[in-house]
Amino acid sequence: MTRIKRIQRVAGGAAVALLLCARFSWSAGPAMVAQTTGSHRPASRPNAKWSSLSDVDRLERGDHILYRVQIMNQGDQPARIPVALGPIPLGTAYVPGTATQTKNLEVEFSTDGGRTFSPAPAVSLAGKDGTFHTLSAPPEKYTTVRWRWSTPLPVGATAEVSYEVEVR
Repeated sequence: MTRIKRIQRVAGGAAVALLLCARFSWSAGPAMVAQTTGSHRPASRPNAKWSSLSDVDRLERGDHILYRVQIMNQGDQPARIPVALGPIPLGTAYVPGTATQTKNLEVEFSTDGGRTFSPAPAVSLAGKDGTFHTLSAPPEKYTTVRWRWSTPLPVGATAEVSYEVEVR
Protein backbone atom coordinates (compact mmCIF):
# COMPACT_ATOMS: atom_id res chain seq x y z
CA MET A 1 0.00 0.00 0.00
CA THR A 2 1.46 3.39 -0.93
CA ARG A 3 2.08 6.11 1.64
CA ILE A 4 -0.72 8.32 0.25
CA LYS A 5 -3.22 5.48 0.35
CA ARG A 6 -2.30 4.66 3.98
CA ILE A 7 -2.74 8.30 5.01
CA GLN A 8 -6.03 8.59 3.10
CA ARG A 9 -7.30 5.35 4.64
CA VAL A 10 -6.47 6.41 8.18
CA ALA A 11 -7.76 9.96 7.82
CA GLY A 12 -10.51 9.50 5.28
CA GLY A 13 -12.70 7.09 7.18
CA ALA A 14 -15.28 7.50 9.86
CA ALA A 15 -12.55 7.44 12.53
CA VAL A 16 -11.45 10.97 11.64
CA ALA A 17 -14.38 12.62 13.33
CA LEU A 18 -15.78 10.83 16.31
CA LEU A 19 -18.61 12.84 17.68
CA LEU A 20 -19.85 12.62 21.18
CA CYS A 21 -22.60 14.39 22.95
CA ALA A 22 -22.71 14.94 26.70
CA ARG A 23 -26.52 14.73 26.75
CA PHE A 24 -27.89 11.23 26.89
CA SER A 25 -31.63 10.68 26.86
CA TRP A 26 -34.22 8.11 25.86
CA SER A 27 -35.78 10.45 23.31
CA ALA A 28 -34.36 10.83 19.82
CA GLY A 29 -32.14 13.71 20.99
CA PRO A 30 -29.18 15.02 19.03
CA ALA A 31 -28.10 13.02 15.99
CA MET A 32 -24.54 14.04 15.21
CA VAL A 33 -23.11 13.44 11.75
CA ALA A 34 -19.55 14.18 10.68
CA GLN A 35 -17.93 14.77 7.33
CA THR A 36 -14.18 15.08 6.86
CA THR A 37 -12.34 16.35 3.83
CA GLY A 38 -8.63 16.62 3.15
CA SER A 39 -6.70 19.09 1.03
CA HIS A 40 -3.08 19.00 -0.08
CA ARG A 41 -0.37 21.63 -0.65
CA PRO A 42 3.07 20.51 -1.85
CA ALA A 43 6.18 21.53 0.09
CA SER A 44 7.76 22.69 -3.17
CA ARG A 45 5.01 25.33 -3.59
CA PRO A 46 4.09 26.68 -0.14
CA ASN A 47 2.01 29.53 -1.63
CA ALA A 48 -0.01 27.25 -3.92
CA LYS A 49 -3.74 26.83 -3.45
CA TRP A 50 -5.01 23.77 -1.60
CA SER A 51 -6.08 20.91 -3.86
CA SER A 52 -8.24 17.89 -3.02
CA LEU A 53 -6.31 15.11 -1.31
CA SER A 54 -8.11 12.56 -3.48
CA ASP A 55 -6.48 14.10 -6.59
CA VAL A 56 -2.93 13.54 -5.27
CA ASP A 57 -0.96 10.57 -6.58
CA ARG A 58 2.06 10.91 -4.31
CA LEU A 59 2.95 12.75 -1.13
CA GLU A 60 6.43 14.06 -0.51
CA ARG A 61 8.22 14.87 2.73
CA GLY A 62 7.22 18.37 3.83
CA ASP A 63 3.86 18.38 2.02
CA HIS A 64 0.98 19.74 4.10
CA ILE A 65 -2.47 18.19 4.47
CA LEU A 66 -5.35 20.31 5.73
CA TYR A 67 -8.17 18.33 7.34
CA ARG A 68 -11.61 19.91 7.76
CA VAL A 69 -14.07 18.26 10.09
CA GLN A 70 -17.67 19.42 9.78
CA ILE A 71 -20.22 18.30 12.34
CA MET A 72 -23.98 18.56 11.90
CA ASN A 73 -26.77 18.13 14.44
CA GLN A 74 -29.51 16.34 12.52
CA GLY A 75 -31.44 15.43 15.66
CA ASP A 76 -34.45 17.02 17.30
CA GLN A 77 -32.63 18.48 20.33
CA PRO A 78 -29.54 20.66 20.79
CA ALA A 79 -26.28 18.76 21.23
CA ARG A 80 -24.75 19.76 24.54
CA ILE A 81 -20.98 19.94 24.65
CA PRO A 82 -20.30 18.31 21.25
CA VAL A 83 -16.85 16.84 20.73
CA ALA A 84 -14.93 16.15 17.52
CA LEU A 85 -11.71 14.17 17.15
CA GLY A 86 -9.15 14.35 14.38
CA PRO A 87 -6.43 11.70 14.27
CA ILE A 88 -2.95 12.56 13.09
CA PRO A 89 -2.01 9.77 10.66
CA LEU A 90 1.24 7.84 11.01
CA GLY A 91 3.93 9.36 8.84
CA THR A 92 2.69 12.89 9.52
CA ALA A 93 3.15 15.47 12.28
CA TYR A 94 0.75 18.12 13.57
CA VAL A 95 1.63 21.65 12.44
CA PRO A 96 1.58 23.84 15.59
CA GLY A 97 -1.04 26.58 15.71
CA THR A 98 -3.21 25.22 12.90
CA ALA A 99 -6.07 23.67 14.92
CA THR A 100 -9.17 25.87 14.83
CA GLN A 101 -9.50 27.91 18.01
CA THR A 102 -12.34 30.17 19.11
CA LYS A 103 -13.61 31.49 22.44
CA ASN A 104 -16.26 28.75 22.80
CA LEU A 105 -13.97 25.92 21.69
CA GLU A 106 -11.44 24.00 23.77
CA VAL A 107 -8.61 22.43 21.77
CA GLU A 108 -6.62 19.58 23.30
CA PHE A 109 -4.08 17.08 22.04
CA SER A 110 -3.26 13.46 22.80
CA THR A 111 0.07 11.67 22.61
CA ASP A 112 -1.35 8.22 23.44
CA GLY A 113 -3.83 7.55 20.64
CA GLY A 114 -6.72 9.44 22.24
CA ARG A 115 -6.78 7.93 25.73
CA THR A 116 -5.83 11.21 27.45
CA PHE A 117 -5.89 14.83 26.31
CA SER A 118 -4.30 18.11 27.38
CA PRO A 119 -3.98 21.61 25.90
CA ALA A 120 -0.20 21.15 26.26
CA PRO A 121 0.68 17.44 26.52
CA ALA A 122 3.77 16.44 28.48
CA VAL A 123 6.07 13.45 28.33
CA SER A 124 8.18 11.96 31.10
CA LEU A 125 11.76 11.03 30.31
CA ALA A 126 14.19 9.16 32.52
CA GLY A 127 17.44 10.96 33.16
CA LYS A 128 20.87 9.32 33.43
CA ASP A 129 20.47 9.26 37.20
CA GLY A 130 17.15 7.39 36.94
CA THR A 131 14.94 10.33 37.90
CA PHE A 132 12.06 11.26 35.65
CA HIS A 133 11.71 14.70 34.11
CA THR A 134 8.48 16.06 32.64
CA LEU A 135 8.84 18.01 29.42
CA SER A 136 6.40 19.48 26.92
CA ALA A 137 5.65 16.92 24.23
CA PRO A 138 6.82 18.02 20.79
CA PRO A 139 4.00 18.34 18.20
CA GLU A 140 5.39 15.39 16.23
CA LYS A 141 4.37 13.18 19.17
CA TYR A 142 0.71 14.24 18.96
CA THR A 143 -1.63 11.48 17.78
CA THR A 144 -5.07 13.12 18.01
CA VAL A 145 -6.67 16.57 18.11
CA ARG A 146 -9.86 17.04 20.15
CA TRP A 147 -12.29 19.96 20.06
CA ARG A 148 -14.92 20.46 22.76
CA TRP A 149 -17.53 23.18 22.34
CA SER A 150 -18.65 24.99 25.49
CA THR A 151 -21.96 25.91 23.88
CA PRO A 152 -24.68 23.59 22.55
CA LEU A 153 -24.95 22.92 18.84
CA PRO A 154 -28.56 23.79 17.90
CA VAL A 155 -30.80 21.48 15.90
CA GLY A 156 -29.92 21.74 12.20
CA ALA A 157 -26.69 23.63 12.88
CA THR A 158 -23.22 22.81 11.60
CA ALA A 159 -19.77 23.61 12.94
CA GLU A 160 -16.40 23.19 11.26
CA VAL A 161 -12.90 22.80 12.61
CA SER A 162 -9.63 22.15 10.84
CA TYR A 163 -5.99 21.32 11.40
CA GLU A 164 -2.85 20.73 9.34
CA VAL A 165 -0.32 17.95 9.33
CA GLU A 166 3.03 17.74 7.58
CA VAL A 167 4.24 14.60 5.83
CA ARG A 168 7.45 13.32 7.44
